[in-house]
Amino acid sequence: MILNRRPASTIRYAIAFSFAALLATTSVGAQTKPAGLSLPAYLDWPATAENLLLLKPLKEKTTATVTVDCTKGESINNALTKSPLARNLTIEITGICIENVVVTRDHVTLHGTNPANDGIQADLNDEFTDVALWVRGAELVTVENLKLTGGFSGLLASNISLTNLHLINCRLEGNAAYGVQIQSALVQADNTTFSTNGNTNVGVFSGSRLQCTGCTLADPVGSGPLGTTRLNAIAFTANRLLLFNSTITNGGITSDDSFVLITDSTVTGVAPGNNTIFAFGSSAIALTRVTVNGSMTFNQGANVQLLGVTQVTTINNQMDDSAYVRIGDASPAAGGPPSIPSTLRGFVMRNFSKVSLLQTSTITGNFNCSQGADAFCTTPANISGTSNCGQCPKP
Repeated sequence: MILNRRPASTIRYAIAFSFAALLATTSVGAQTKPAGLSLPAYLDWPATAENLLLLKPLKEKTTATVTVDCTKGESINNALTKSPLARNLTIEITGICIENVVVTRDHVTLHGTNPANDGIQADLNDEFTDVALWVRGAELVTVENLKLTGGFSGLLASNISLTNLHLINCRLEGNAAYGVQIQSALVQADNTTFSTNGNTNVGVFSGSRLQCTGCTLADPVGSGPLGTTRLNAIAFTANRLLLFNSTITNGGITSDDSFVLITDSTVTGVAPGNNTIFAFGSSAIALTRVTVNGSMTFNQGANVQLLGVTQVTTINNQMDDSAYVRIGDASPAAGGPPSIPSTLRGFVMRNFSKVSLLQTSTITGNFNCSQGADAFCTTPANISGTSNCGQCPKP
């Protein structure tokens, strides 16, 4: 069977002619309509076009500012509903608001003047979502000069994947369990303090990342909803914890199958005898120009690099289950020579764990290898004590 098809060019000409005729009809009708006569919208071409041009975008490219005076009972949650068409919303906060604040809106800045006086105190803290501030799936959020206190956590950040939630000069303190709890989110903190929270100052979970510069993590209490857990930071399963120029005191850092990078900082555990750094489950740990006050334990395939690390403790470091530690010198922060050697306490290695002692770095104490563990050292004399390890013998 042969179909009766018209050439495509004929169809195109017909469409163009029909559109031109419609345009002419509506134009003439609109221009010649008698005064006071209303034409249908499809004939009133200029009016229709004018209305189309007057349509507004869903979001205006403007910044709206709302002031919240907590001392007068005003609410941050209410302020978050203001100016819905503004692209950016800044909320200026005075005093401590007692409420559980939830941010689900993008492009929000919560701004105080002084975190000693301005902030959010949670009204409820019974469940893990009862926090002072919950940023839930919102992008481009900044929190500045605020205290977050009184909740299960000071801050819960969840489902933030495109850009960092940014904390600037904040205090997350006096919360029942966590200072900050991060779930599937990216958080950046500058000059921020996490302290005196019930169990853990910083908790990083579910593929999250915290990058902290100039931060203080201090004095977790060890009493809260999580029992006697007492940690400055925990990164649990496939997370990133990055600390630069920070001070971590009176509480350790634990990593399970996560990456921990610490540079130009000081880490002090809970004395006496508690681990300052405990890494297991294939964690990757990198310390550069760090002072460690306390012992370290690396298990279950943890891979560790210690460059320019100074350790102060009388307790040996422990390694087990195929952990690996590389000890070496670090370049100065400004670059160039001279290099900064590591000075560490001795290591007890078991079950195929391995240590490499390189360059001019030294060990104060012994290398003790058993159950298939071994150590390599370029200069056995850099161990002050003894070593029974096959590739680093020192009687």
